[in-house]
Amino acid sequence: MSQASKPMNKWIPISIIAALVIAVAVITIVLSMKIGDTNDKLDAANAQIATLQGQVSSLQSNVSSLQSQLTAAQNQAKTLQTSLDAANGQIKTLSDTVASQTTTINNQAAQIKTMSYPRHFTSVPELADFLQKDDTDKMFGVIPPGQQPTDIQKAEMAFVLQVKAARAGYLITVNLPLAGGLDTITDRAVVGGNQIYMIRAWDDFIQPYGTVSPAIPSYPIVPPP
Repeated sequence: MSQASKPMNKWIPISIIAALVIAVAVITIVLSMKIGDTNDKLDAANAQIATLQGQVSSLQSNVSSLQSQLTAAQNQAKTLQTSLDAANGQIKTLSDTVASQTTTINNQAAQIKTMSYPRHFTSVPELADFLQKDDTDKMFGVIPPGQQPTDIQKAEMAFVLQVKAARAGYLITVNLPLAGGLDTITDRAVVGGNQIYMIRAWDDFIQPYGTVSPAIPSYPIVPPP
């Protein structure tokens, strides 16, 4: 019986080895299948990574392009802003010029209206103020005290004073002598409607000359409203 059991004992290790071989084979097959599946998944992941990298590269190119477009747009905006500022400066300059010219035109229109409708003086201070501001008495230089201009100079100054008064909107008339020389030539002004004043153009001397009645209207030609 001991001899019969020996062959059986020999078969047991063989069976175990066979079983182990089969197990190893099965495990190898299973692992091979898992490795193959993993490789497939890895390949798919690598493919997806490559796709994503391509998309990232494309997006980076788009970002670079958009950045370039943004920079160009910002530069264009700066250029347009500079042009706009320059245009606004020109508009302001033109507006100031127009305003200045409008003021000049209005002043000239007022001056023309004043010259077109001269009037008599309303008071003696108004007449004295006009003569003080007027420089007709100095057109031949300063006359020393005790001396007088020549007769023709007196006549010239008398007419110049009349013209300058009209330019300022006042009425002054030259009083020509009836006969003789020009040494007695003077100017006349109506003050307050009924007072007549004599004026010497060469030294701005004034004195009452007489009165008239009824009173003379302030404006010989009434200006329009």
